[in-house]
Amino acid sequence: AMAGSGKRRGVVDADAGGAEPKRPRPSIKSLITEYAALPLVRNVVVPFLAKRALLDHDRICETVPGVPVEVRVKVPAGGGLKDNCEVLRDEWGVPHVYAANDEDMFYLQGRCHVEDRWFQMETTRRLQSGTIAAFAGEKALSIDKFARAMGWRRLAAQEVAALEEGGEEEREVLQMVRSYVRGVNETIADLTSRGKVPWELSLLKIDVSAPWTPEDVLGIMHVLAFKLSFGFQGPIVKHALIQALGEGIASEWFVSNSIPEGCPPTVSGWHKNATEVIRKMAKQRHAVPELMRPGLGSNAWCIGPGHTAEGVGAILANDPHLDTGIPTFFYESHMCSKGLDGKSREQGLHCAGMSVPGIPGMVLPGHNDHVAWGVTLSMCDVEDVFVELCSSDERDYDARLGFAPFYLHTPEGGDEAIKAAMEVHEHEIEVKGWNDPVTYHSADTRHGPVISRLGHELQTAMDGATAAAASDAGDDSMNFEISYSARHLRADLYKNFVVFLGVLRSKSAVEVRQRFSQLVSPSLNICIADREGNIAYQTSGKVPRRSCRPGEETLPLEGWTWENEWLGDIEGDDLPWRVNPPEGRIVTANHKIIDPNTYTHHLGDLWQDGFRAKTIHDCLDRCGDQVTVRDCEDVQGSSESSSAGLEFVSHYRGVRFDDDAVSRAVREMCAWNGDLSVDSVGAAIYKSVFSYALKGIFDSILAKADLGEAEAEFFKESLRGHGFSSVLKAFNECKSILTGNTLRVLRKGEGTLAERDRRAILRKAAEEGVAFLERRFGADMAGWRWGRLHRLRLQHPLADRLGMADVLNLDFPHCGDSTTPNQATYDLSLGAGGEPCFDIVKSSGAVAACRLVMTPSDWDGSRSCVTCGQSGKWGSRHYTDQEPLFRGSRGKPMVFSRKRVEEACVNIYKFEI
Repeated sequence: AMAGSGKRRGVVDADAGGAEPKRPRPSIKSLITEYAALPLVRNVVVPFLAKRALLDHDRICETVPGVPVEVRVKVPAGGGLKDNCEVLRDEWGVPHVYAANDEDMFYLQGRCHVEDRWFQMETTRRLQSGTIAAFAGEKALSIDKFARAMGWRRLAAQEVAALEEGGEEEREVLQMVRSYVRGVNETIADLTSRGKVPWELSLLKIDVSAPWTPEDVLGIMHVLAFKLSFGFQGPIVKHALIQALGEGIASEWFVSNSIPEGCPPTVSGWHKNATEVIRKMAKQRHAVPELMRPGLGSNAWCIGPGHTAEGVGAILANDPHLDTGIPTFFYESHMCSKGLDGKSREQGLHCAGMSVPGIPGMVLPGHNDHVAWGVTLSMCDVEDVFVELCSSDERDYDARLGFAPFYLHTPEGGDEAIKAAMEVHEHEIEVKGWNDPVTYHSADTRHGPVISRLGHELQTAMDGATAAAASDAGDDSMNFEISYSARHLRADLYKNFVVFLGVLRSKSAVEVRQRFSQLVSPSLNICIADREGNIAYQTSGKVPRRSCRPGEETLPLEGWTWENEWLGDIEGDDLPWRVNPPEGRIVTANHKIIDPNTYTHHLGDLWQDGFRAKTIHDCLDRCGDQVTVRDCEDVQGSSESSSAGLEFVSHYRGVRFDDDAVSRAVREMCAWNGDLSVDSVGAAIYKSVFSYALKGIFDSILAKADLGEAEAEFFKESLRGHGFSSVLKAFNECKSILTGNTLRVLRKGEGTLAERDRRAILRKAAEEGVAFLERRFGADMAGWRWGRLHRLRLQHPLADRLGMADVLNLDFPHCGDSTTPNQATYDLSLGAGGEPCFDIVKSSGAVAACRLVMTPSDWDGSRSCVTCGQSGKWGSRHYTDQEPLFRGSRGKPMVFSRKRVEEACVNIYKFEI
């Protein structure tokens, strides 16, 4: 919702035509000073601050090789610990926490998170609370407005209240969260008193005086659920595509989630103007906040003991793929509350795996003493878009919002729609450099927050579109707004922590499956394997049980009728699950998880192309019944694209070209073996030609409509998978089906392309692709290697701003693409000069954020790594020390037994009461 003019205590708003907040204008002198100071900041200030913030385990500090450095920490009376504890840090910086009770264990988890990821935690905390602009300035104001509109903080406060009023399980969760928060706050106080503040916080002068609270933890859980949920951008893109090109082409491009036969577009008046509305949305898409970018997919599989090498037992492999950056999304830890020896307290917890800084108790992926579990996105549709019919009565108009906060809805069982008031929220947002805070107002319908006015351009577009829609309908009393409904926007995500604690105590694959079936959100695929050799699968996360017909949710829904309401959830054993399938293997890679002919519930149609899943099966098949840990690491690193890549290349076999250079390149591409390795010439030619073929397809499709240049460009970007808003998600659902759709359109007789057009597109793509490679690398094909085009750029959020990309970032060649198990997605748009760019960067790409291969029969035999390192602190030896492991698709030992932990540790911290 748009903000109105502030009238309280001098607070004003810049968005609704009121006076703009006073802010200092930079003088020429200040600009020159800032420019001149940059080398000083880069070469002196940042290195000094970074070095000062390092702790013992960040340095190489063994006085005697093989003998760990021991530090004794006296805990003052009244401190956060109840008993003596230990934290052993291994050579990779992974903390191994040993405590005599659960509260101390979670306290130390909070301490470890802060020691290594304080800056990351602070930015995530500010994201969920909508307070980033307080240190980042005006450019972050849209982020804060979005967070306030989503209401994450309000939901978190309601959930903390529910925990306080709940039963035994809720009290246990609250105790865990409070112990974690106490550990966070006391560690922040300790590090601050010792001058060990991360250089980013010091340089940006970020105020960290506000203590962490349980609301912060619950709010971060909501941000995480938002990042990992899908289902609301596709309907808007599809709606506009129908308007511009007709239902036939829209149905073809969205074939994996096709429009039901006879289902007309909803809200015809609004629909006619949807293109204009979302074209305005598209203008700001490149400014998507880093922390709001979603996950793109993952791989996980579990194999029963009858199909693994002798003595190995069951194996579970997992590599979640998320947006790239430094530090990485995950933080590895090993926690035990069974006593300092790891076994004297039977009722304690013992687990190892990946966690998210800011969230306690969530080990995902990971294992306990008995069971391992891995995770991928299920791609179930848990989000909807509603078109709300609002009042345009001048008496209802609210200048603070820019529209009337009243809408029509039909009560359950009713025949007529009634007028209802939206819930309006007022927010004050501090902005760095501004003298006064901004007053901002958001509104919620019964479906969820109004998202159609999250920026000035959207307000202008909506005003014009709704006026035209009302005119078309012959009723000037009609106005429309767009609301966003999501399963994760309910005040019940605290129940996730009940699930996580139950999983940590589970003793079998069946029990873990049952626990995960009660997860609230996000919607995930869970692969499971236990020490007894059982394997299992569970779709977790509640999915809306919709009253509309299956498929209708892939378009915006009329919000004023009862026919489109959610009627509860698909949950528990109604969600798909399996235990010990006869084939002895379960693979999940974000592809379709059910057979719609035999499964009775509708989970949506957002599945990704199944290329990665097929390749994983093919690779494991080649191993026979003797799969090893090394084999699974090889599959995780596989850059094989035999299904997608070789199908595209097959269109060029037998095609002749007059140009000798093009002919030689096409022959090289046709001889390619389907492996997108960094040294492959054929792979570079294939991906270059594919990019231009995609451009040709879109040009051909959009040529059938009477579109302006801006509208055509919007559709090209949207169909490639771009998100359409600066404050919503970077990707829409087209991203996951792009390659499959392209291949289908190019197949003879299956697409809308005429055969003559198909041949022309392929021929022109080859010529343009080869010309691009010649411009980039010269005429010698030996230099056309995929790794020279396709680089992973792991970026620190301040690197470019400070001119420190060469020291803060990582940049190296990367194999694969979106269709390979070693997934490496990139922006499929044409970049500067109309040429493709294949770099994997945070704004548009994703790679494995961690890799694990776990062996329940011998936990010490498990392997793991993260993308770069455990620490987010530049200068720490653990900042990028795992990069070679990641590049080589190899894991380090994931030690678990006390004996192996002691052998691996280089630092021991003893906390004594």
